[in-house]
Amino acid sequence: MNKTFLLLCSALVLASCIMTSCKSGNKNKNAAMPQVKYESKVLQPESRVYNMSFPATTCGTTEIKVYPQIEGLVTKKSFSSGTKVKKGQTLYVIDPTEYQLSVKSAAANLGVAKAKMETTKLQYESNLKLFEKKIISDYVLQTSLNEYNSAQASVIQAEAQLNIARTNLGYCTVTAPVTGYVDANGFDVGDMATRTQYLCTVSDNSLVDADFSLTESELLRIVKEFGLRIGPKGMEGPKGTFIGNAMPKLKLKLKDGSTYDKEGVVTKIDAIVNPTTGTVLCEAEFENPNGVLRSGLSANVILPIELDSVLCVPQTAAVRLQDQMMFYRIKQDGTVEGIICKVYPSNDGTEYYITEGLNPGDEVITNGAGKLSNGVKVR
Repeated sequence: MNKTFLLLCSALVLASCIMTSCKSGNKNKNAAMPQVKYESKVLQPESRVYNMSFPATTCGTTEIKVYPQIEGLVTKKSFSSGTKVKKGQTLYVIDPTEYQLSVKSAAANLGVAKAKMETTKLQYESNLKLFEKKIISDYVLQTSLNEYNSAQASVIQAEAQLNIARTNLGYCTVTAPVTGYVDANGFDVGDMATRTQYLCTVSDNSLVDADFSLTESELLRIVKEFGLRIGPKGMEGPKGTFIGNAMPKLKLKLKDGSTYDKEGVVTKIDAIVNPTTGTVLCEAEFENPNGVLRSGLSANVILPIELDSVLCVPQTAAVRLQDQMMFYRIKQDGTVEGIICKVYPSNDGTEYYITEGLNPGDEVITNGAGKLSNGVKVR
């Protein structure tokens, strides 16, 4: 009995030690687990510059399609496509043979008309003297006068035909209408030129337009931001001012990633939204003194908007819920609540600018928001 009692006591003591050891281990483990700390930010209005970017295509402000004024075989081409030409420089020569003959024929006809006019003039002057002496009747005099007048009209007509023939001969040499860069339309020596198809395009690139589009939401935002209104010629600035003076200067980002060294101005925003695309067409004008820009380049127009009073939060603060953004605001009792906000991202991808949902003075969680839910106590 004594042995049994001793064994039982030993077992109880051992079990008690084991339980004490386990509780002590759990207590130490819980003490070792650190409390989660969430970073936060108290929102206050800040200043930022937000760059709106729009795909654009460039073209010369003066772009002329050169049509031949006559028809004929192209016998000479005096340029290479893409090169710069000066106003009045020869571009093409159309076979002049036919038109040279027309000039000679018209000149000969003029000579005949002038000779006839001189003859009828002499006849009239002679008849006038005879009439004064009452040798011939008034009818004969009037007839000779009519013949003289008709001959004079024939001379004028012949002179006009000669001028037309000379003009057509001049059209055999096709020249550049402006100084700029020339782009051939596939015409070369041996091709037949017609009045219905243009030979080439000459672009004056001293000023270059960048054509781009705005979506409806972008248009509404820009109209509100800069106080634009619809005028007789499309969008204009406040009180009818030029739209380019109402909006900030634009930058042009080229395809190689570089930024063009000249700033541009908005010159046109259509007042009508295209119902098919949901966009409006816009134009911006850039100076191009060194000819860096060419027609047909792809680029991005950059419109900077100065934000003087905007609430900025790191993008790590956002929890994306399909097409919505939620941020956790810390309440006075230390718990959090999710707030759906309207935002747009900063250009460097580090921040969101709050346009609706949060207010100055609100404190939001900026890191670890994805682990939270409504009502979780963070402090």
